[in-house]
Order: sequence, then structure tokens, then C-alpha cells
Amino acid sequence: MTFAKIFLISIFLIYFIIIIYAYIKTKKFFSTFIIIALQGICALFAVNLLGQYISVHIPLNGLTIGISSLGGIPGIIMILLCDVFMYWN
Repeated sequence: MTFAKIFLISIFLIYFIIIIYAYIKTKKFFSTFIIIALQGICALFAVNLLGQYISVHIPLNGLTIGISSLGGIPGIIMILLCDVFMYWN
């Protein structure tokens, strides 16, 4: 595993720990979660819809939907960064 992959994975883990901590500390846990989940899922579909023009595609599976609903728009950005840095040669 290269240094870039290890670095990205550690950044993503730190990010998700911060997100979970923020969910727990918020007084309106469920409403915050629903709003962020809807934003993430809408962003996921928007990237797939508009991505066909610039050849960007995020497959729809349980992992990507889970990351987009937990992380919202920053989760989508992390998925795109993983796609760029981990799969391009």
C-alpha cells in the first residue's frame, strides 16, 4: 500500500469519527441526520447525472449510499477523491 492510500484512508477515518461525534453532540440528532442524508443522496445522484458529460461515475451500492448518507456532500467529495487517487494509474 502506498503512502498516498494510507494517508487518504487515515484522513477519511478521522473525518468519520468527527462526523459521528458531531451527530452525538447535536441536540437534534435525527433531524440533522435526515437533512445530511438527503443532501448526500441528492449529491450522489447529481454527480452521476452530470458526471456522464465529464466521464465521472460513482456506482450505486450499499457502501457509496452509506457514505453519502453519513457524510453528506463531504462524503461524496471523499468518494470522488478515492476514485481519482486510488484507481487512476
